[in-house]
Formats: sequence, C-alpha cells, structure tokens
Amino acid sequence: MSNRYVLAVDGGASKTIMTIRSTDGRELFTATSTGSNYQAVGIEHVQHVFTGLLRSAAAHLPSLFIDIAIFALAGIDTDQDKKIIEEIIEESIARSPFTFGQIIIENDVEATLKGLGKNNVSLLISGTGAICYSLMNDRISRGGGWGHRIGDEGSGYWIGKHIAKAIFRAADGRNKPTLLTELVLAGHHVNSTDELFNLIYSADYTNARLASFSSYLQQAVEMEDTVAQKIMQKAADELVLLATTTLKNAGYSNIAHTLFLNGGILKNNPLLVELITTQLQKTHPKITLKLCEEKPIEAIFNRGLRELNGAQPVK
Repeated sequence: MSNRYVLAVDGGASKTIMTIRSTDGRELFTATSTGSNYQAVGIEHVQHVFTGLLRSAAAHLPSLFIDIAIFALAGIDTDQDKKIIEEIIEESIARSPFTFGQIIIENDVEATLKGLGKNNVSLLISGTGAICYSLMNDRISRGGGWGHRIGDEGSGYWIGKHIAKAIFRAADGRNKPTLLTELVLAGHHVNSTDELFNLIYSADYTNARLASFSSYLQQAVEMEDTVAQKIMQKAADELVLLATTTLKNAGYSNIAHTLFLNGGILKNNPLLVELITTQLQKTHPKITLKLCEEKPIEAIFNRGLRELNGAQPVK
C-alpha cells in the first residue's frame, strides 16, 4: 500500500508550526511562522500565515494528495470561531497546489489531548492564553480559554498585564517599587517608563508582545521581589482554580489521574509549577502532574494519524 500523508498545524497566539509527514512518520516538511490565533492577531494575518506556510511547503514538495489535515488552533472556542477559521483555511488551500481528503479543525488543546491517545487525563496550558481540557469516560470537558479581554487568567498575557500595571503603579508611587521595572526596561531596550508606555501603545504592539513581559517573572521572584511573588502566587491560584473546576465538571472523583502541563509559562517558570503542584496535591492527592515531554505538534500529528487509521474517536 502506498504511503499516505498527514498535515498537522499547531497554531497559537505567538507562533504557528506546520508539518507534513508520511504515515510512517517520515518528515517531508516542517516550518514555523508567526501566530495564528485570529482573536489575537487578526483574520488577515492568519490568512497570510497559512498561505505562506503552504507556499513554502509547495516549494519543497510535489503536488501531494494530503489524506488528512488537522488544524489545531488557539482561539477556536465557538461555532462562529470555527466558521471564520474554515473560511481562512479554504482560501489558503485554494491558493496551494495540494489536494486534501479529510480536514479537521479543532482547538489546539483539544487536539493535543486527543493525540495523547489516553483516557482519563487532563491538559492545562498556560502560554499567551490559558485553558484546560479534561478527557474522562470518552467525554471532553473544557474550562477557561475565554481570551484576553475577559479571561485567560494565569496566562502569559495576564501575567504580562499585571507586570505592566505594577511597573506603572510603582512609577506613580501607587505601589512599592519593583525589580520588574529595571528588568522589563532593559529587556525592551528603553530607558524610562515613558518610553515603555509609548512602546506598549504603539500601533504594532500585539498581545503576544505584552505576554513577553511574563518572561521576567521567574527572575524577579528568584531575586525575592515581593511584587513579583504576589503576581506569581495569584497566577498559581488562578491556574489551580481552572484545573480543579475543569476536573469537577468532567466528573472527576478521587482516583488516579494525570494532569499534563504545557505552554511556555509553565515550561519556563519552575517556581510557578512548584506552587501549582503543592496546592493541587493538598486537595487532589491522587493526581499526578507532569510537564509534557514532547512538543504539542507531535500529539497533533498523532491525532491526525489516529483518525486516519480508524482509531476509536473521542467524543
């Protein structure tokens, strides 16, 4: 039997990875572009990202028939979101030389969780945004992921905004000085809070860039900055609440269960993971917390592969 082909896309607010592989795992093409959460970067930008990635793939590959494509994207939270993304993907595909069999469009966390190939597991992600999914008894439950305007508590954007607020409140004298000020100013190559203010309110300043403020949190906490410590503790509280509420809604009872942790915030802030682990294990002693070892794109590829091979679909 000839080889079949899977296209997998992992799209977040900060970056998008596309890979095309044969069903035996041979990698034909992989590339990374900028973010593709349309709520964060806009519809036109997402169109540009998908079209550009498919064109790059076409420059390296013959006009393949792709048996299954799975677009696993942040920002797919409602039927309306899915409809918008479907139109973007259709337009991008129409401009490419590839032909497609089955196309699956899912929230990135749901697709990653299904790609793990296990039941009775949960996945908590804190990257630019924050969301949690639980898979129990072949049923998916979700919490969070409501976007930066009304939610995403404990996410990179949420942390970044709290850091920015702390810096400017300190500049006013409305709260105590914080080491976060000098860390962020140096990291952004500006000399004053006025310059930082102008940068934040410039036309091209995105949610993902504000989320990058979060990269200074761990260092400030290690330097025993009390403002940073409070922000980290509040982020931990919010992520624990998100996980425990999602577990409750999924029907979790006191049994062995694995909660996988992923996303840049959790991978780059070991002190935050320590706080979350300590709090969760007090109330849910049979839950094991694990940082995801493999990259989400691997689980998303597996999600497509399982669907193609007729694995029992998860409802």
